[in-house]
Amino acid sequence: MESSTLDTKATTLNVRAAQLFVTSGPDKGKTARIDQPSFTIGTGDECDFKLSDPAVSRNHVSIVLDAKGLILRDTSKNGTWIGGVKFPMATVTSDTALTLGGTVLSLTLEAESLSLPLSSHERFGDAIGVSNAMRHVFATLERLATTDVTLLLEGESGVGKDLLSREVHRQSPRRDGPFVIVDCGSIPENLIESELFGHDKGAFTGAIESRTGVFVEADGGTLFLDEIGELPIAMQPKLLRALENREIRPVGGKATRKVDVRVIAATNRKLPELVKKGTFRSDLYFRLAVAKLTIPALRDRPDDIIPTATSLLRSRVGDPNAFLPADFSALLKAYNWPGNVRELANVIERFAVLGRAEAGLFDANTTASDDLSHMPYHEARRIVLERFEREYLPGVLERAGGVVARAAELAQVARPSFYRMMERLEIAKANADRKDSMPPGAV
Repeated sequence: MESSTLDTKATTLNVRAAQLFVTSGPDKGKTARIDQPSFTIGTGDECDFKLSDPAVSRNHVSIVLDAKGLILRDTSKNGTWIGGVKFPMATVTSDTALTLGGTVLSLTLEAESLSLPLSSHERFGDAIGVSNAMRHVFATLERLATTDVTLLLEGESGVGKDLLSREVHRQSPRRDGPFVIVDCGSIPENLIESELFGHDKGAFTGAIESRTGVFVEADGGTLFLDEIGELPIAMQPKLLRALENREIRPVGGKATRKVDVRVIAATNRKLPELVKKGTFRSDLYFRLAVAKLTIPALRDRPDDIIPTATSLLRSRVGDPNAFLPADFSALLKAYNWPGNVRELANVIERFAVLGRAEAGLFDANTTASDDLSHMPYHEARRIVLERFEREYLPGVLERAGGVVARAAELAQVARPSFYRMMERLEIAKANADRKDSMPPGAV
């Protein structure tokens, strides 16, 4: 798997932003600017560029801005094409067109370079990130932590939005105040107003005594509103008033109370899409998104997988020198991590206690007769094919004396196809300097 260009001492990343334009398909005319290290395209609400084409996967393709160009990785079920060629990963250095399902996108690189700040640290509290994408996130949060602005964190479940929010609080002037968490998606709709603002005794059936809400509990500190996208529409104007006026009124109460709270909200959904659907108020969205940051999924920053897993293992076993076996590390890096860092933590927990056999990841080195029925069809098929190529390609290359053109002839496949298979297995890099080779994945 190709990684971004990493220089852990660099404090800036010079890249070229790009313009995305749908030239054909159900979303014809839709545009976006790619100006962040990590960008995703698909039909899922969590994607940065959401399409409605039913032939496009929920998470179809990821794009990483890198000093080398735009690194594209296909994460779909039915493939992505550049110029009629299907690719698993490619580095784009000039304008091109992408085909996803029945949709065609033009990708135009901007002439001027863009300088993105990178943190000089590979940790932000308990969150770990050596990738350019996460170090950009860390740099942005380091600046925002010193302010009092309302912050909205977007990202899939399990990426660590809670950890990042807690560290923002720890690095803020409010560090000595409380850090209060409320999960907006887990509170019954008829109780959420009381949870936020409290209630007076007798305000409703069962209110046998007065109760302060989380706004009062967080007074002088930070209030973390998790899963804000699940907040009922009827509750949203009341939250907006509390944010704008910095005062709350308990349910059943007549008097208001001033509160001094910094709000950080988080969601695994794209709130602008909910605004379009009419399930989230635009005025509340703009009030929450004074500063907005998207946390990339773990699969879109593979450089972070092994450092994060190693840190989790060392913390779990209490050994600062503990390390992961090479073959197990390869499995971790090849996995797609739909549950992100949370899923990785669970796997490492099982590995630390039970060993690799019970860690919960499919071992690509086991026999083809292993039961794959617990996995989705496309994932099981991908693993079997990768296992076959892992065993087949090195043998063919050895027979061909390491000459790629000859190996392709022996395999009776087109040379570009052989290169793509090698790229999937990270063999292409070792052969990139051969006279008969072409840059792996370059377009």
